[in-house]
Amino acid sequence: MRPRTDGKRLVALATAATAGVVGAATLYLPFVADKDKIRGMFEEGEESIPEGARREIREIMKKEAEQQRELEEQLSRREAEAEKEQPQKKGGSMWSSFRRN
Repeated sequence: MRPRTDGKRLVALATAATAGVVGAATLYLPFVADKDKIRGMFEEGEESIPEGARREIREIMKKEAEQQRELEEQLSRREAEAEKEQPQKKGGSMWSSFRRN
């Protein structure tokens, strides 16, 4: 039969382990670990990307820019049509709807 473990010892052990982990992380992460490697952003220069992939990336970016321009043109046309269809509102007081007739 195993003797019962004292609750105070368990709490002390858990507290010490937590303090140890926090202390190690406080010292290790800012000073020792390379933050870019932790985040997965390795230093890769332009030479690491093959020329074919660069061309494809440029083509995709051009297509996206064209699509964005087309969407903006469509939106501006719709806004212009909506302005033509709506009658012009006359300016007035914001309290005019509360006036008694």
